[in-house]
Amino acid sequence: MLRVIRHEPLPAARNMAIDEALLASAATPTLRLYGWSPHAVSLGYFQRSADFADLPPGTPIVRRLTGGGAIHHGDELTFALAIDARWLPRDIAASYRLLHGAVIDALAAVGVASHLVEGQPPSARPEQRWCFAGPTRDDIATSGGKLLGSAQRRVHAPRERVLHHGSLVLQRPALTPFVAAVADSMPVAAALRQRLGDEVVDRLAAVLGLQPVAGALTADERSLAADLEARRYADPAFVHRR
Repeated sequence: MLRVIRHEPLPAARNMAIDEALLASAATPTLRLYGWSPHAVSLGYFQRSADFADLPPGTPIVRRLTGGGAIHHGDELTFALAIDARWLPRDIAASYRLLHGAVIDALAAVGVASHLVEGQPPSARPEQRWCFAGPTRDDIATSGGKLLGSAQRRVHAPRERVLHHGSLVLQRPALTPFVAAVADSMPVAAALRQRLGDEVVDRLAAVLGLQPVAGALTADERSLAADLEARRYADPAFVHRR
């Protein structure tokens, strides 16, 4: 079973806290789909906050548990997969290709043509500060640029687990106008948002060999997420730790 949780847009710190809580404690494979309100910038785990001192005043900033470059989370479909490592290829690049292939199929089902990028492999500590600035191997792109940004965190205790973050751009965010977007191909209306989310769920579940079932956070997961939000993700010391 793949537990599917759909959340309305939430503040940045809460989103990241929930995802870490799922990585730490979800008893069953879990896929969460969500958005961001207000729109925010997430830094990769290893990035320096000083490199983003030029952001507009008041821009919400959060530090992700996953690596890679920063993302301006505007109008997008974000998903977080929290799962035991045994469900994914041990080779990290192969796991990206598996999951990204599913998203490419989901996009094709709604009429958006995209492809896997060839070239240099991604890095947890990229040279470019923005995730979407330079597509790397196995990213999803269109003729207009990079469409999906992804990153993973793998932990080994108490058991091997993976958190895979994916940010699928629906409409181009103001701070990163160089990205591709679903809106390049068609108007982004409510029906398209729903259908695309459904396709992403179904295609990811299929490649994992799991049956998607609608679910919700448990009381323990909510409690852990609230604790992580307060003492980590909403704490400026964590955001600016580098």
